[in-house]
Parts: sequence; C-alpha cells; structure tokens
Amino acid sequence: MPDLFEDLLPDGAPSEAENAPAESSGDATDQTSLSDLDNALAHWARRHGADRLVARAFALASWAVAQGHTCLALEAIPTSLMSEANQAELPAALAASELVGEPGEIKPLILENGRLYLQRYHAYETKLAERLRELMAAEPNPVNVDTLKPGNGLFAPDAANPNATNWQAVAAFAALRHHFTVISGGPGTGKTYTIVRLLRVLIEAAIENGNTPPLIALAAPTGKAAARMLESVRKGLEDMSADTKFDHAAVGEHIPQTARTLHRLLGLTGATTRARFNADNPLPYDVVIVDEASMVDLPMMAKLANAIRNDARLILLGDRYQLASVESGSVLAEICANAGVNRFTDDQQAAAGDLLAEPREPASHALADHVVTLQTSRRFNADSTIGRLASAVNAGDVEAAEALLDAGHDDLAYTPRSDAAAISQLMDRLADDYAHLIETTDPTLALAQLGQQCVLTAVRKGPAGSETINAGITERLARRFDFNPLEPWYHGRPVMVRQNDYRTGLYNGDVGVALYNEFRQIRVWFMGDHGLRAFLPSALPAHDSVYAMTIHKSQGSEFDSVTLVLPDYDVPVLTRELFYTGLTRGRGRLVVFAEPSSVERAVSRRVARASGLAGRFAHGD
Repeated sequence: MPDLFEDLLPDGAPSEAENAPAESSGDATDQTSLSDLDNALAHWARRHGADRLVARAFALASWAVAQGHTCLALEAIPTSLMSEANQAELPAALAASELVGEPGEIKPLILENGRLYLQRYHAYETKLAERLRELMAAEPNPVNVDTLKPGNGLFAPDAANPNATNWQAVAAFAALRHHFTVISGGPGTGKTYTIVRLLRVLIEAAIENGNTPPLIALAAPTGKAAARMLESVRKGLEDMSADTKFDHAAVGEHIPQTARTLHRLLGLTGATTRARFNADNPLPYDVVIVDEASMVDLPMMAKLANAIRNDARLILLGDRYQLASVESGSVLAEICANAGVNRFTDDQQAAAGDLLAEPREPASHALADHVVTLQTSRRFNADSTIGRLASAVNAGDVEAAEALLDAGHDDLAYTPRSDAAAISQLMDRLADDYAHLIETTDPTLALAQLGQQCVLTAVRKGPAGSETINAGITERLARRFDFNPLEPWYHGRPVMVRQNDYRTGLYNGDVGVALYNEFRQIRVWFMGDHGLRAFLPSALPAHDSVYAMTIHKSQGSEFDSVTLVLPDYDVPVLTRELFYTGLTRGRGRLVVFAEPSSVERAVSRRVARASGLAGRFAHGD
C-alpha cells in the first residue's frame, strides 16, 4: 500500500516500506513500522475528510493496539513514526477533526487526557472499569471467620511461623465477602489450593442451610491453562479427602468436571466479536473463577465482566508480576497496581478480625479490599535460588540478580553468553537430551519426558530465537538418526498446537509427540482429560515443533528443568516481566544463557503499556 505520510516523518527517516525489517526478531508487531491494516485505516480516514496529520493518527492508534497498548499516548509517539514538529501540531489537528470525539461521543477516535483511542477500545476500558466498580460496590456478604482460621480444618498453619498471617485464608475471606476478588500469587503460592477450600465453604454452607449449592464455572484464557486448572482443582479435592469432616461426594458433585476457555464460556465464535453471554443475557453461574488472568486482554476481560450477574462472584487468579497478555492491555497488573500489596480498609480489617496477625496501615482505595497477594511459595522455599532470583528480578535489583547468577548453585547454572557459538553448543547438548524421543515407542513415556524439560526463548526469530533452536536440534537429530530434516513428520517430533480447535478437542499450547505405530504410520499423541489420544497429522490444527518455545507460549506451564535463552542484542520484549515469567516456569532447575548486558536490560526494564484503566479505578471516571 502506498505511503501517504513520508512528509510527516523526520528528515532523512525511511518510509514505511524501507523501515520494515525483513523479519521481526520478536513475537509482537515490529515497534517501528506500520502494518497494512494501520495504513488502510489511515486511507479510510483520508477518504472521510481527515487531513494528513489526523489520518496518520488513525494509523498510529491502530499501531498502538498491535503493540499491546489500549491507546496511543501522544507524549510517547516514536519519532521514527512521526516527526517532533508534527507531533507538536497533532493535538490541535485532532481537536479540530470531525472524526475525533471526546468521551461520551460516538466517533472513530476518542481523545482523552492526551490518550488517543480507537473508539472500541475506549468503550472496552470505560465499561470494564464501570462494571468492576459496580461489583465492588455491592453490599459485602457476612463471613464466618472462624471456619477459615488456620488449624480449624481448612487451612494449615505455617509450621515455621504458626502465628503469621495465613494469606490463603485471607484470600478466601475476601472472595467470600465480595462479588469481585483478585487472588494474586507466584508459582506454588497456592491459588488453586485456596479456591478449592473456598468452594468447599460455599457448597457446605448451602447444603447445611438447605439451599441449592452455587453453580460454578472454571475458565482460563487458553485450553492448556484450562486443563491445568481442572487438574489442580481435582488434586485439591483429593488432598482434602484426608479430612474426616469433608464429605467428598457431597461437595465434589457440585464442583465442575470441566474447565473451559473464556471464548467457549462466553459463547464467542469467529463469526462475530459479540459474545452470546452479555449484560442482556448474563452467564447463569453464581461463581465464575478465571485462572491465568494476567493473560486475559482488555476486550476479553470487558466482555467477561459484562456477562457476570449482579449477584454472582467473579474471582480472578493470576500472578500480578507475570507477563501481560499478548494482545492489548495489562488488566490484572493495572487492577493490582491501585490495590497495593495486602493493604485493606479499616472496615475490612475489622471484619477479618484475627485472620490478620496484626493491624496493617489502612488503605483508602476501594480496590485494596478486593486484591489479596499470596506471599509464601511452596515451590520455591526460602533456600531456593530460583525463588530468590525471582524476587530480585521483581524488585528490579540488578546487582542481586547478577550475584545469584554468578555464584553457581545446584538448582541454577549460568552461561554469560548467548552468541551464535554458545547457542550452537547448547543445541548440541539439547540434541543429546532429546535423542530419547527418537528412541522411544511409548507415547506415555515420551509425553512425560517432554514435561520434564523445555527451552524458553525471549524471541521467536533470530540467532537466539525458538525457530532457530528448533531447526538446529532437528538437523542434529536428523544426522544422528538418518532422517530428512525437511520432512514435516518424523518419529519423535514434539509439537505444540497454535490455535484452539473444538472439533478435535486440541487447544492452543497443547503439546504432543509424533510416533510410528506398528504399521509404520505416524500418529501424533496427546494426553487429555480422558487419557491418551492419537491423531493423524493431517487432522491437527496449526502447530509447530517444540524443542524450544517462546516465554510467551510457556505461560501456564511448568517443567522440572528450564533452559532460558536471552538474545545478545536488545529487543523491546526483553523486560523484567518476561525474565520473571521464564525463570519461574522451572520447578527444580534453571539454566540461563544470557550476556550480562541482557540480564541488566531485562531486570531494569518494565513493560510499559499505554492505558487509562488504572486511572479510571483511581478517580472513578
């Protein structure tokens, strides 16, 4: 598409076609070039009377959404996309345009407080904030605090410090008390443990009072995350069976036997962006629990909140420090930012009583009562190097992170290089590790081995990208076992599904392995709710080889051992949240390949997404 805007770029800057690289080094849209869609929107604006500056703003507003922002911050437009002189003229041009409106108006673009929105995203943001405020304003439910006290059968006291606040019990208290609650916590802090006990309280109370137990929905943004959520809930039920006061059959029959993707929960299809369940046709559930909420983008979260009944509970589970969604917004992080960390109003502290070991400085923001952050990880104990590294990364403490990496530990190994030579040596070692997949014939064993280790990369393309590592390992295995690496299917190939496919029951993030059967025919095996299933390769939805995957793709997964590779060059995705998410996928061992400069960049840099959502909670706009 021709570029209408060369005169709006800085002197000597390349046009869009010249500026676009041959291939992106990351998974997001390139930071410094406009897509065909962006330019098409600008052309539409020109045809409808916009001057060239406003038309350019249309393209940039679309570009901002592709970068993960919900709006375009006028003060932060890259000079590679608009010259400083034209940026100075832009606010006046927008204010004069018939295509640009203020909040409350129906115009293609909405300008508010220096933020330029595509109209739909302004509506998503304002309606989400409004709906969550409505849920938070509901009269609190009475809670029998005694049932939640550690040692009374539901929550075990901390053996090391029995008098400390049990934040799992406090989280259950908040979720019982309110219609909207966020339970945030890192890996192993017991989010699902808390939820299972919360559901037990709700169901047992209904049964004791002769009422109908609540109708409950479990959901997650991806099929893989939904499957893991269901698995964790089932394990939580089994763990409670040792309690003689627990009627597993009576409670278990009211806990869902399935967990669904948010798309399926809301009745979203590819044919329309309008959900079947909405404010006019709300979800029938009394309790809706969403796991991996950090992965939920702004449009989906707005549709979800819109579909919750006024008398229902919405509970979000997630890690406030983890990567935000690949799409627009960082909803969970923005909600938690206003709440602080476990700061409650005087009213909530009084209602919690001695669930809180000691009074805390009271909060003034209403959101504070609705967000509880779990503090103690059962996966990473106090002596865990991975846990201490995660804490240092979250705190932005470069010195502490580098000291932990350099010291050398049983559960952490560090190679301060990620150049081509280091990556080649890594691929040699990984080919040795993955040779067992070529040698095995048992799909159960092969899938179990895939769950033991994984290589995670910051980027998809480039020398340190997942595509390069996947191709390199395939070539090495092909030489060793004498097969054609260009053939799409070979015995032992691990694959990851890239899109949900309800026909086959395979979902984005599901991992399988290709093996020959007794007739030397390839079948691809996956482990599902009902055990092993085999598929013809032609029946699979879009998929990739998966010796290595990007950190984005690993969200919701965990492995015994993780090898984490950061590129030796700077990329915008290299952030604190990315590093934290990658390193916390490992249960027992972490191996890091990264230049010291890459570590410093990652720990120092935070994800910065333009949005007005946090402000809408802060000011009630």
